[in-house]
Amino acid sequence: MKFYFSFILLLCFRLYAQDEGAVLHAKNHKYDPEYRINYFDKMIFKIDLNSDVDNYSIPNLNRALGDESKFVPNQKTKLRFSFDYKFLGLFISYSPNFYAKDESVYGETKTLDLSFKFFYTDRLRQEVDFKNTRGFYVESPLQSTPLDVYPQLEIRTIGGKTFYIMNNNFSYRAFENMTERQVRNAGSFIPSIGYYFNKLKSKRVDENEKSLLKVYSFDALFQYGYMHNFILSRKWFATLGAHPGFGLNNSRSYYYEKATDEQTIIKSLNMNFNLDLNLALGYNNKNLFGGFKVNFRDYQYDNSKTAELINSKLYIDFFVGYRFKENKKIKKVFELLEKKIF
Repeated sequence: MKFYFSFILLLCFRLYAQDEGAVLHAKNHKYDPEYRINYFDKMIFKIDLNSDVDNYSIPNLNRALGDESKFVPNQKTKLRFSFDYKFLGLFISYSPNFYAKDESVYGETKTLDLSFKFFYTDRLRQEVDFKNTRGFYVESPLQSTPLDVYPQLEIRTIGGKTFYIMNNNFSYRAFENMTERQVRNAGSFIPSIGYYFNKLKSKRVDENEKSLLKVYSFDALFQYGYMHNFILSRKWFATLGAHPGFGLNNSRSYYYEKATDEQTIIKSLNMNFNLDLNLALGYNNKNLFGGFKVNFRDYQYDNSKTAELINSKLYIDFFVGYRFKENKKIKKVFELLEKKIF
């Protein structure tokens, strides 16, 4: 009898301590705990299978001026692993050979993505991204086989995004990282600034045609979006978002013709108009969560000379994850980092 009484007393004490910690966290970050539940004491692991694979459009390559070549990687899916704890999220993804086409015809593609995502404050978020893709084929609009294969063509992107969540009670974490739960309907306007440096390089030189050597490109983007979390039931949620914006692109493309031993440089500076749309449906329990997301991106450049290294696409993301108890040693390291950084 004493054992059961002690067990119940200990359980009540732990629940009280957790509730008190949640209330204190909400007070420090100035949000209503009736809207958001933060899992600041959990270590979160997530696996995603998505179709977030980029195609790239290059103008003036072995065609009439104003036409373009579409470079496509021989991959349709990416597998991503992520770890989130307190203020920091770490992501790594690559493309397994699940749905690759015949590599003897379309070539082999290798990809690697790394991301670091963290909050300066409860509402000011920073994302840093690195992407590297090598191996493409040129898509033919008239036939199933590719026009050409570029196994050594490599595209690298380094960039980031900074945005501010205007409504304290809206949980972006409940949509993106699952480090929180939205327990009441809430939405927020989200202004953001994006900046991306892109580098394309190719080791291939054709004998009788114009060869693409390299492309340097920089994109600066501003968006003013809105997102809303809908609570369908105690454990089910949906999210809708729209992010219209505009941006500036500065690119420089280098071409070489071996027959005449001439190098051509095409420069362009122009505006782009863009729109991102988000849709999510998910299950979010205390520890186990999962669901899917649909993301649409539309980027329209106003200059046909621009190498489109940020492009329009539609992709789907399936995810599942679990929240584990925090490790004491890792907790001490993160608390030390929080004190020094913030």
